[in-house]
Amino acid sequence: MSIHIVPTNFQTVQAAIDDPGTMPGDSIQILAGTFDGFNVTKERLKIFGCGIGKTVISGEPGTGSNGIGVTADQTYLKGFTVQGYASGSGIFVFTSNNVIEGVKASFNVNGIFVDVEDNLITNCEASFNSRSGFGFDGGQNCLSHCICIQNERGIRSFGGNILLNNSIVNNIEDGIELFNDFDKAFGNKILKNGSNGISNNSDSTTIIGNLICNNVDSGINVGDNQFNVIDENIVRNNGTDDNDAGILVPSAAEDNIIRFNKAKNNNTVDIRAEAPAIDNNTFDGNICELSAPTEICE
Repeated sequence: MSIHIVPTNFQTVQAAIDDPGTMPGDSIQILAGTFDGFNVTKERLKIFGCGIGKTVISGEPGTGSNGIGVTADQTYLKGFTVQGYASGSGIFVFTSNNVIEGVKASFNVNGIFVDVEDNLITNCEASFNSRSGFGFDGGQNCLSHCICIQNERGIRSFGGNILLNNSIVNNIEDGIELFNDFDKAFGNKILKNGSNGISNNSDSTTIIGNLICNNVDSGINVGDNQFNVIDENIVRNNGTDDNDAGILVPSAAEDNIIRFNKAKNNNTVDIRAEAPAIDNNTFDGNICELSAPTEICE
């Protein structure tokens, strides 16, 4: 396995990837500087920069491409900024079993968008993107220890993904939007977003141990869905009008479990179960100050 250095051995990253001498399993090091985007077309390449803000993959105004397209399996990307792809995603992942670590994606349409399954994104940042900071169309991906700040939407997941220990702050709309089924959100900090902290639009979602505070609308909107588990979350200071709540359980929601949450100082109530949701869902061990109906709080 060889190491190819850009711009020492090749002027562009794409030239290094395309060269016949670059084999699956090789490494490409990108030195400090600003470089064009590229498409990863060979499997098992390790492509790493000198760090966020030092190695920059930058888009040209008006171009419609993605910054980095990953079309080969088992790619490893680390240590750079990708920015300025105002008509595409900073990174668009079309394949599986890839790792993206220590990358910042800013001022793109989507920061990092994953179209398939079985990928890991860790210790990354997505900021100032005009749609989602992180987007997942495929399932069985993991987003871990990432920062998602000041995007149009924080994280959008279309089913079966794990969102673990991320910080989702100051996004214009929802912090996290969940669609389809079987998403899992554990240990995230979801703060000061312009709509719901978590907007759930799916069944069989697990939302456990998150800190959800100071969001404009409800902290957690369970949605008209079923078989979700909302457990051990701290939900405070969410909501700005009479229709909001710390945890909102709409009338059509059924067979959900809402238990052991700590909710306080939400507007207008900490937990709201719209009739007949109080009878069709399980509420147990929730510590809160005010609920509708009142028997939800302990």
